[in-house]
Amino acid sequence: MKYRAWSTSVACLVAALLAAPSASARRHKHKAKRPAPAAVGSGATQPDERETAPAADDDAGGDSAPEPESPPVKPQPARAEPARGGSRPAAASDDDAPAAARKVIPHPPAETESPTTALGVYGFGDDIELPRREAARLATGRIEVAVSIGIDVGRRQFTYSDPIGEMPQPYVLAAAPLATFGLEIYPLASTLIPVLCDIGFRGRVSRAFALDSSTTNGAPLDNSWTRFTGEVRGRVLAGRTRELGVAAGIDASYFDLGADADVGALVPSARTLSFRVGADGRVRVAGRVSLLAGGAWLAPITRGEIYDRFRRPRVAGIDTELGVAIALTPGAELRLGGRYTRYFASFDPEVGDAAVAGGALDQQMQLGVGLRYAH
Repeated sequence: MKYRAWSTSVACLVAALLAAPSASARRHKHKAKRPAPAAVGSGATQPDERETAPAADDDAGGDSAPEPESPPVKPQPARAEPARGGSRPAAASDDDAPAAARKVIPHPPAETESPTTALGVYGFGDDIELPRREAARLATGRIEVAVSIGIDVGRRQFTYSDPIGEMPQPYVLAAAPLATFGLEIYPLASTLIPVLCDIGFRGRVSRAFALDSSTTNGAPLDNSWTRFTGEVRGRVLAGRTRELGVAAGIDASYFDLGADADVGALVPSARTLSFRVGADGRVRVAGRVSLLAGGAWLAPITRGEIYDRFRRPRVAGIDTELGVAIALTPGAELRLGGRYTRYFASFDPEVGDAAVAGGALDQQMQLGVGLRYAH
């Protein structure tokens, strides 16, 4: 019995020793061999840290697969959040952001900033809208200011109908030079406000110089002649080729005649001031050439001295214009035109009047050339 028990114990001990591997063999069974480090200063490339990292040690209790390695975490820049009190974006935390993501954004002091428009640019709203309005104004040919100068040749002829006696004698001024200046202004043209942007003021002055006048008997006369017009004008535009205008204002023809001695006839001196209402138009006919035309009715406010010499005078008039405009440069044009003004009067004479006539006709004409610049 003792011999059997001892032999059984020895057999179990030998079997246990053969079956169990050593602890150090289990511990280094799956351990990767670490490569030798490269020498400093050599041309060898440094191995990647992921390839040289040691594998995790196995549990002493048995074999297990190595745990997978997670990819390296890249630094994320700090997110900018809009600040409530200003327009500068602020980082969530400057200390938490990596050094590469920390950027200093230049920002002007609050007191030096210009107000920002809805278009996202610095400046006032008018600075942005005004160029747009200006472009729209120029595209439609809507002028703000126009200035014109010219030289004309004028003529005046005054005649009577059914004259009786020696006093009513005709008068003719064959030709006289006149200098003409014109101005046209539309104060609200740049605003493009409907109707108001096309309401303006127009004026024109013509003055005769180097006048030489005399009666039919050859008696010399002191002579001066001035014409002027001032009115409010409204216009309707059809692109850049057509324009229609209506105007109302005053028109004057101051024709003064005087003599040092008795000339034996009535001198047709007249300062006639009239209320004027009319219309005018412009249309392009070909290329740079445009046709101009206009007409007005004249209702005299003051008739003038010559009409007051007759009984119950009634005076009215018409004023017409016709011309051609030739464009030279943008805004500048050459104008050739003529103007014809006609005052007609009727009287109610009675026997015994110093001056007797059935009526009178005063015709004034101008023909000239001028330059006009419009913006």
